[in-house]
Amino acid sequence: MRLFEAFVAHRYLRTRKKGAFVRVMVRFARFGVALGVFAMVVGMAIANGFQKEIERNLFTATAPFTVAHRMGEIPDTPDALRRIRETPGVVAASPFRLEKGLLKLSDSATPANPIQVVGIDPATARQTSSILEQVRPVPVEQLKEGEILLGAGVADAAQIPVGATVAVIFVRLDVGLSGFQPRLMAFRVAGTFQSHISEYDKNWAYIHIEDAKRIAASEQAEMIGVRTRDFQSIDTVKGAVLKTLGGAYLTHDLREQNRQLFSALRLEKWIASALLSLIVLVSAFNIVASLVILVTEKRRDLGVLLALGATPRQVARIFELQGIRIAAVGTAWGMAVAIPFCFVADHFKLIKLPEAVYDFLTYLPLKMAVGDLVIVAIFPMLVAWLASRYPARRASSVDPVNALRAE
Repeated sequence: MRLFEAFVAHRYLRTRKKGAFVRVMVRFARFGVALGVFAMVVGMAIANGFQKEIERNLFTATAPFTVAHRMGEIPDTPDALRRIRETPGVVAASPFRLEKGLLKLSDSATPANPIQVVGIDPATARQTSSILEQVRPVPVEQLKEGEILLGAGVADAAQIPVGATVAVIFVRLDVGLSGFQPRLMAFRVAGTFQSHISEYDKNWAYIHIEDAKRIAASEQAEMIGVRTRDFQSIDTVKGAVLKTLGGAYLTHDLREQNRQLFSALRLEKWIASALLSLIVLVSAFNIVASLVILVTEKRRDLGVLLALGATPRQVARIFELQGIRIAAVGTAWGMAVAIPFCFVADHFKLIKLPEAVYDFLTYLPLKMAVGDLVIVAIFPMLVAWLASRYPARRASSVDPVNALRAE
């Protein structure tokens, strides 16, 4: 009997003899659903694109997670490096130290700039950080003791050319003749890097790890950066590394450090989707109106169907199927436009973004997810089914005797 209900629903929507106003209402309802579906798909794709691009930039710019010792410095850096590199899932590992300081040209009266100084192993640092792939004019592997690599933003702001000598005042104290004095070192600028992430370009600098050890009066690294195959495998590899090293070690990953950012991105995605879904909800009123008018126009036909033995539930199902068919056509239209649009715009990077707003993104990324498409496809159907319940109940409550007598 479901074929009977589908057949009648199809005939009612395809009729050309009369009911022009109903047909116009149905078209408006379909276009409304299509517009809502298009907006939801594009909105979700934009939110996914920003989240994935931010994850990708963070994942490649620095090591996805770092390993540190609970008591401070790593007791035996070479042994810890060997054990980490032998752990399944680890792509690369590199030791480093962090220092804070003030940077200025040695022969300049300009004020010093605060800077984050990272002591790196030039031989392995590029394996865990894509920032160091952008070093100019020499590769990072040629970084020597007594040299420094500056972010392009730092060098431009202080007007420091390559080859110049800079002084770095570190936030560490030495005991001198006049008491405690800040620790000061001079470096030759060996090159600059540009990651297109302002946080790094304007605030970071790299020195040789041996210089960093001398500054800290230590022979060990402070932390070890670890690269995994992808963002999703961080948890698995972290657990394996901690199991290999023992309970004296702990880890920090980019997701923990940027948890609020990723939570905000997810929240914005669903808030935007909820707002865009209002377009589909508005189109539901068109569905209700068109079906109510259709019930009024087809009152005699409904009376005949009920007199011939159709049950009220079958009549109600006819109008429920009509509402779902309206939403299905609109959803198909919206998907047919939105999916190719997102794919083409993302693949060819058609929508450009101003560099002043997004320094690490040059275009608007639109990344679709299968789960999001399924949600967008189901939502209009559910809304249409709920919207058609009221006209369906009205149709099923028609009295066949009164309907035929009125005719």
